[in-house]
Amino acid sequence: RKKMRVGMPRVLNIYSTAPLWRTYFEALGLDEQNIVFSDTTSEEMWKEGSKYGSIDPCFPSKVVQAHIHNLLFKHHTRKPLDFIFFPSITHIPTFVHNTMDSATCPIVAGTPSVIAAAFTKEKDFFAERGVEYVFSAVTLQERLMLRRQMFEMWGERLGVTEDESDFAMAQAWESMRYFHEEMQRRGMEVLDQCEQDNTVALLMLGRPYHLDPGLNHGIMESFQALG
Repeated sequence: RKKMRVGMPRVLNIYSTAPLWRTYFEALGLDEQNIVFSDTTSEEMWKEGSKYGSIDPCFPSKVVQAHIHNLLFKHHTRKPLDFIFFPSITHIPTFVHNTMDSATCPIVAGTPSVIAAAFTKEKDFFAERGVEYVFSAVTLQERLMLRRQMFEMWGERLGVTEDESDFAMAQAWESMRYFHEEMQRRGMEVLDQCEQDNTVALLMLGRPYHLDPGLNHGIMESFQALG
């Protein structure tokens, strides 16, 4: 199990949930070096990996095919991957209170299935390279259900018991708690420093994947260049 390699595309909600998935695999004994993310988006990546067809107008979801191509044709070539894991996240926790539901964007939730179709349409690129594509649906809003979903996905594939998988999920949620607390702490540090120095802070509102330089159009650098 320590030698198994799992690739994940650096896209969409993976940006905000990566600590959960990473910790789950690491707690089950996978080497941290064997949890591999695709590169950040670039024009070169898009040109190389955007030829598999997508009718969706949403670029953040459409660019996923280039990231899967990056994993298959770049990272897998360097050192073979056993799995590419791109879960279909149907629900995600929200910081907004008193909501009836917190379903993810249907395009985002459906993208893993679109990728499955795109890369097996003419020939199965996954099977051709000996990589298994795992893209089952998961909900992060119901922890007991997610715990069951993860065991059903990975119990047999990684050779783990349900108790081992449940333990790994407990560690994963702890990792997410720490991640959110750390993000809030670092944000408060910035605000405190601005107040101390009597300087202006500019708050950019966006999706987690707007951290990707290939998607944010360099807007942060543009504002910094203006002073």
